[in-house]
Amino acid sequence: MPRPKGSKNKLTIAKESGDYTIALKELDKQLPGVISKINSDSVSNTDSWKNFFVGLGSATKDKTKHTEYDSFTPLDDDTLSQMYMGDGLSSRIITCVADDETREWIYLEGSGAKTIEENMLNLEVEGKFNEAIRWQRLYGGSLIIIGAMDGQTPDMPLNTSKLKSIEYLKVVDRTSIPISECIFDKNPKSPTFGKVLKYKINYFVNETSVPMYVHHTRVIPFYNDPVPAKMRGYLTSDNRHWGMSSLQPIYESIRDLGGINQSVANILYEFVVGRFTVEHLGEMLANGQESKLVKRMEIINMSKSIINAVILGENEKWERDYATVAGLPELIDRFMLQLTGSTGIPVTRLFGRSPAGLNATGENDLRNYYDIIESNQRNKLQLPIRTIIGLLSVLNKVEPPTFTFNSLYQMTEKEKAECEKIYAETEEVKAKTEKIYVEMGARDSSETRKEKGWAEEDIPEEDDE
Repeated sequence: MPRPKGSKNKLTIAKESGDYTIALKELDKQLPGVISKINSDSVSNTDSWKNFFVGLGSATKDKTKHTEYDSFTPLDDDTLSQMYMGDGLSSRIITCVADDETREWIYLEGSGAKTIEENMLNLEVEGKFNEAIRWQRLYGGSLIIIGAMDGQTPDMPLNTSKLKSIEYLKVVDRTSIPISECIFDKNPKSPTFGKVLKYKINYFVNETSVPMYVHHTRVIPFYNDPVPAKMRGYLTSDNRHWGMSSLQPIYESIRDLGGINQSVANILYEFVVGRFTVEHLGEMLANGQESKLVKRMEIINMSKSIINAVILGENEKWERDYATVAGLPELIDRFMLQLTGSTGIPVTRLFGRSPAGLNATGENDLRNYYDIIESNQRNKLQLPIRTIIGLLSVLNKVEPPTFTFNSLYQMTEKEKAECEKIYAETEEVKAKTEKIYVEMGARDSSETRKEKGWAEEDIPEEDDE
């Protein structure tokens, strides 16, 4: 029997009242099996939210269900080289980390520290390490050839007992090392299993390529971030061995920011546009009088430049249209923040600008960045530095000195003064405490002099009154 016109069924009434429990029951009566199917689907998809009535989680109504990550684009060596040479921001991302990892360098401590330090200065170790880190970050890997003179050819193991001198350190990037032509240790019982025994290196002297094999004991390799095992099939053998470029994960962020900057530049080129209103424009174009129209525009432009006025005829208008740039600075800032988040380099270091926001100093960002640099130093630089120090110690017949990385954080003059003040106040409290102990007889003054390293003549004698 048809329902009277204007009446509502129970499902409609329940939905309008907001009682979805009754609505689901009525829907289950009208469409048997639908609700049970929805419930079974909701149980199987426990990692997302669903709402049948608003379409949340529905493949046909929820547009976010079709958002997924697309495959990445591996950057080849030519693209990486062009980005480094042609894009200042990409170059800065590569160089500033290398500069900061070697900026304060290391502190040597031990009996042979001075000798090793002089040798490292003569070999330009700090500069060579900086260059090696740059190519490591750009291409994924690099190595330093050690010019050790032990009477053997470069493809033979280094004999430290016959080491006479270390003449040079040569940096080679990954592009000059065809890893497929290198000799690997394929013996599972060998301690160097899976590692390179001899590197095939194409070293360029001026315009001449000098191909040679170099034993692994004569080089210091630098590896960048490793690639996931699942992605090894998409990469070259060079990337699989050395690691991926530091520009690879942030390529899209660099591209987006570069596109935004180019778009802004195009807007500025057309920031002011003159607008002419010419009477009977359509008739002139229809009658083929374009040349007269162009000549008229040229006359208006010339008069505007010569007499600082615009000569117009009857019913003619000349106006300026300005492009709006409202919101562009904020938009660019957001893309800059996205890039800094991807690189881990703070805005103050990457872009050389002051931090934004109320009471923002950027100090915490800089400290977090320095923590990342110090982590890289421990994980990636400690072993290469230990290798070169060990060889120089053998060469000079001295005990290998210990080394620590100098702190990157440098105090301001104000901070130094505050530290000195705190130290002086602390020493004053200690002195007063020692005086009280001596006056009480709980401690002898000679003990204090011995702890402080003071000689008897250093103590001023009190004048007899």
